[in-house]
Amino acid sequence: MASILLHCPLNISRSLGQMMEDFCRTWQKKNGLDVTIQTQPHRPDETSLFQTCLDQGRFPDLTLGHVNDFADLPDGELPAYFRSLPGRYPVRRELAEQGFQDPAGYFHPFVVIPFAIFYNHQLLGEDDVPGRWEDLLNARWHKKILMPDAFRVVSKVIDAFMQADFPDHIEQFRENAVQKGAPPEVVTAVDEGQYPIGITNIAFARISRHKNTRVIWPRDGLFCMPQVMVFSRQAPDAMLEIGDFLMSPTVQEYLSVQSFVPASPDVSLHSLVAENHCNLRWKGWSAFLSAVGEKHT
Repeated sequence: MASILLHCPLNISRSLGQMMEDFCRTWQKKNGLDVTIQTQPHRPDETSLFQTCLDQGRFPDLTLGHVNDFADLPDGELPAYFRSLPGRYPVRRELAEQGFQDPAGYFHPFVVIPFAIFYNHQLLGEDDVPGRWEDLLNARWHKKILMPDAFRVVSKVIDAFMQADFPDHIEQFRENAVQKGAPPEVVTAVDEGQYPIGITNIAFARISRHKNTRVIWPRDGLFCMPQVMVFSRQAPDAMLEIGDFLMSPTVQEYLSVQSFVPASPDVSLHSLVAENHCNLRWKGWSAFLSAVGEKHT
C-alpha cells in the first residue's frame, strides 16, 4: 500500500486532491499498487498529520505541499527518512536562477506561491503605497495592515520572514498588523475600505468584488512559499510517476491560472507574474527553513 500526504493551501487543496485521485486510479492499475491520499485538515484544532508521522517514525511515501512541515525535523532525520533525487524534477529558469532547485535533492518544488501585499486605491494615492517590505515597518501603518488569522500559514510565514529580515523592528510590524479572518475576508475588508492594506496569497489578493484593490509587487520581491514533493526512502520507484504528473501541463496550467509560479519550464507564467519578472524574495533553502521553523520563531 502506497501513501500520500497532501498539505496545500485550502484554495487549491481540493482541486489538486481530485486531480491526483483521478490520475492515481490509472496509476494503480498500471503498477499493481494501491494508494491512499490523506489531506491535512485546515482547522486550527486539528492535529498535524506530519507531526503524527514524525512521532511514529514512519512517513508517507510521498509528502506534498508546505515545506515548513520539514523545518523542525531533528538533525539527521531528513536523510534518514527521505530520498535524495538531485535534478529529478528540473524547475523553470526563473526559479532556478533564484535558487529554488534544492541541490541536496530532497525538496522538489512543483509550484511557488507568492504572498502579495495589496491596497485599496480609493484610500491610498500612488505616493502613499509602500514599495518595499521595509516600508510596512513605518508607524503610520499602526493597526492598518490586515492579514489572515494568526494560525494560518500565510500569517505565520510572513511574521517569520519579517522577524528574520528585520529582527530589530519586528515588534513595530506586529503592532501594525491585524490578524483576523480567512483570506477572502481579508480581501473583502480591504476592498470595502475597512483597512488600507492587506496581505494574502496572491490568488486571493488579485481579485476583489468592488475592484477597489490593487496588488503591490515590492521592489525587493514577494515573500513566497514553495509547495514541494518529498519522497520517503521506502517509496517505490513507481511513485516518481506521480511527481511527473504534478509537473505535467494538466496540473501546472491549473496552478499558473491561480497566478502562482508553476515549476515546470513548459508552462507559461501568469501575466501578473511575468510582468513583474517573477521577482521573489528568496534567500535559499537553508535560510527559508531556519526562518519558518518553530524553534526559530
